[in-house]
Amino acid sequence: MEINLTNYMTVETYENQEINDEVLRYRVYIPKVKRRKYKVFIYLHGSGERGSDNLLQIQHHAQLLNYIIDHPIYGKETIIIAPQVPEDQAWVPVEDVKQGTYVYDTNPVSPIQALFNDFLDKELERRYKVDNQFVYISGISMGGAGAIDFVTRFPGKFAACLSICGTMDLSQVKRLKRTPLWLFHSSDDPVVDYTPFKTGYEELTKIGADVMYTEFNDTGHGVWRKAYEEPGLIDWIFSKKENDA
Repeated sequence: MEINLTNYMTVETYENQEINDEVLRYRVYIPKVKRRKYKVFIYLHGSGERGSDNLLQIQHHAQLLNYIIDHPIYGKETIIIAPQVPEDQAWVPVEDVKQGTYVYDTNPVSPIQALFNDFLDKELERRYKVDNQFVYISGISMGGAGAIDFVTRFPGKFAACLSICGTMDLSQVKRLKRTPLWLFHSSDDPVVDYTPFKTGYEELTKIGADVMYTEFNDTGHGVWRKAYEEPGLIDWIFSKKENDA
């Protein structure tokens, strides 16, 4: 069912002057069903949804959040967090995403990323009743690269990662092995090079990682449209538990 996410996801902000003067703007969905603890699903948007309105990130290309909220089980037990990146910033520089030149060790940490690092590390559990065994991260394009960067930065924090038409640093596969991954890309993507995901999948498979890779050849850059319809996708995500890794 198509739902208006603005009716379900409220506006929130987070600031920490000890980190920087940035303001983290995000939308949050909290199930009406009361639970002792909730699973958490984090969604990172693409570069086209950057801004400061705290709206674009759930207005475009976020159909997956509809599916989770509307699910008879996951919609009742999962908090969804959807942060918005300011227009002049990025989780990973957009050109590095496009060209596959992202390097984790030298990736510049933008002010919004430094603040979101702090939010993930400390504030998430203060604000919400989080079951730490079930924290998931996902993203598309720039957000897909960002999801990979956060998984590399916080090995063992996430129960699973869904990254769509993003990129990865192939030198970090041993750190990435700690987290189950499902990678999506398309060989005809004219914006983001698909080969880092393809090669990364091969390298991760060699070292026994829990990794899946789905490669299309007909979606262009909008890989998410087809990925969101992949049979079993949501069940795969929520079947993962952090200490299973």
